[in-house]
Amino acid sequence: MANSDKRIIKTERLIKKTFIDLLVQKDLSKITIKEICNIALISKSTFYDHYEDKYALLHVLINEYADQFQLEVHTRLNLTNSDNDNALQILTHIIQSVSAHNKQLSVLLRESKGADGLETKLRNTLIAEATTFLSSNHENKKFSNEFLVKMYTEITLASLQFALMNYDNSDLLQQQTQFIDMLQKTILLNI
Repeated sequence: MANSDKRIIKTERLIKKTFIDLLVQKDLSKITIKEICNIALISKSTFYDHYEDKYALLHVLINEYADQFQLEVHTRLNLTNSDNDNALQILTHIIQSVSAHNKQLSVLLRESKGADGLETKLRNTLIAEATTFLSSNHENKKFSNEFLVKMYTEITLASLQFALMNYDNSDLLQQQTQFIDMLQKTILLNI
């Protein structure tokens, strides 16, 4: 099945959107293929032409968001140079970019756990990208790169989850931004 066929692309987008919309409303265990098909106005055979089951569809969505996140982090870190910026300074930009998909990411984080879950994939991306960045840009002798990578990863994940839970509260998001800015300045002065 060639993915260059516009009808295939359109159908896959419709199935994914319908599935995400349903996940926003209820748990994965309560969603049926029949329900997805009825809302998307497709037949079950059309659904099964694209996905083995709802778990395969969930897996595809998790991988797509994980890949987008990896690209975002990689791009942002590659645009950062050690003279003008540091990895923490791009945290706010990454969170703003990723949280534009707040509903989708929130439900995918909720519904996917374990080694193949979205949070695990995001954590692994942050660890890999921060390790690469620090190994080529980090001159600090005060803290190990391993420690800094761990701290960066956990701060980013906590901030991302906070932003996703509070995406509609501009006051809380502003407080988060101010806190991250304060944290960055403190760290820069002391390392």
